[in-house]
Amino acid sequence: MTILSRYVLREFFRMAAACILGFLALFLVIDFIEAADELIRYHATAGEMLRYYLFRVPGAFYMIAPVGVLMAVLITVSLRARSNELTAMFTGGISPLRVFAPMIAGCALVSVLTLASSEILAPQANRKAREIARMRIRPGRVAAQFSLNRYWMRGENAILSAQVIDMQNRVLHGFQYLEIDRDFRLVRSVDARTAAFGGEGKWLLKNGRERPLGADLRAAPFTEKEFAFAETIQGFLDGETPPEEMTYERLSRYIGDSHARGYDVRRYEVDLHAKLSYPLLNIIISLIAIPLALRTPRSGGVWRSIGTGLLIGFVCWMALSASLSMGRKAMLPPILAAWLPDLLFALGGIVYYRIKE
Repeated sequence: MTILSRYVLREFFRMAAACILGFLALFLVIDFIEAADELIRYHATAGEMLRYYLFRVPGAFYMIAPVGVLMAVLITVSLRARSNELTAMFTGGISPLRVFAPMIAGCALVSVLTLASSEILAPQANRKAREIARMRIRPGRVAAQFSLNRYWMRGENAILSAQVIDMQNRVLHGFQYLEIDRDFRLVRSVDARTAAFGGEGKWLLKNGRERPLGADLRAAPFTEKEFAFAETIQGFLDGETPPEEMTYERLSRYIGDSHARGYDVRRYEVDLHAKLSYPLLNIIISLIAIPLALRTPRSGGVWRSIGTGLLIGFVCWMALSASLSMGRKAMLPPILAAWLPDLLFALGGIVYYRIKE
């Protein structure tokens, strides 16, 4: 690595560290303002709150890294241009590609760190943070646990499970109710395609069968039937494991198993592809940031770069949110919904760079 490459890389990493840490601190402060009231109301100790926000760091880093990298590239290039360093480099016969290649490599390294965080640190850390919040905000409530690609919950005299939890419609898909006696022996099993809780202990089950495990073992199929179970659906809603608490492999296995059973898990497919497309934004964002920072290096360069970075970050977030939402609502194929923002930003950066040349 040449002296020039080491210099550009060092300056970028210094600015990237400052920007990412700054946005990370801002994220945690905003989160504290929103969540601290409930934690304090339920008498969470200082140690519990400290652990809660420490566990929030890996997931927060994953979310804010692209914005931090965008800001770091804009400011680093603006400062080098403002001090005529870039002019000296270009005058000396050094091509723009060679000048900015170390910076792009730095963005790639941040992308790898972001992906590693989402796969190694974030799933378990997010789970622990949610457990702390759940124990303090909703103490005593029983929540379903995710295991063997299904959700399981222990009730008063039964074990309940579901394949897919539809949070929006408050419906369980692939529902199973296993009634047991005091000796933990199976008394009755009820299976249904869908299950909805109607209140006052009433469950409405559709397309299923009921099998009493006594003298008569014959299953009684039903199209729609109301059951009186002591448990409510809230335990499943509280216990749903979001994609950010799963690794890519675990989420992929869950999607494959659910598909094999005939259930629609489109929203999980979108999140699966986003686990790869989102970290790549750390690289793609530099394709937009570098030519923008070179546009007006002298007229309010740094401050304009900061403002431009915030604006681009907001636009990127809006575009990504809209694309993922359309994918979850079946308006776009899952893979296209996750990768469309990356493709658009990459194309926009290439076109803008060509124009500036």
